Amino acid sequence: MANSEIVPFSEIVTSKIDLNQAVAQGQEMTDTLKKMGIKEATFDSGAYYKHDHESQTTTLAADGILMRQSPHTTTVIFRNEGSTEQQALEELNAGSLTQKTLGAFSGVSQQRASELLQIEKE
Repeated sequence: MANSEIVPFSEIVTSKIDLNQAVAQGQEMTDTLKKMGIKEATFDSGAYYKHDHESQTTTLAADGILMRQSPHTTTVIFRNEGSTEQQALEELNAGSLTQKTLGAFSGVSQQRASELLQIEKE
């Protein structure tokens, strides 16, 4: 990893990087942010990072991709090609992800994610 250029997390989906490389880059980014003592951050690109010290779970989400790292597992979720943001949000909302994370994954704001989820309930 040290000799290769790091691709921004938000570009992983469009650049067709393999899953192992996506995980390695996501882990490198989260490790750097943890070392800096950052608990939660939203980037200008819309990417979102959160580290929960209590559960030792770290979440990194950007448009169409989400990585969640726990002490014993790492989960990477991609939005399927041809699926809409709303369809993916509905599936993910059934889990324990925050609306900030869902918004970052969908490439929209937390408020817009909430609105999209509310539309489905009506």
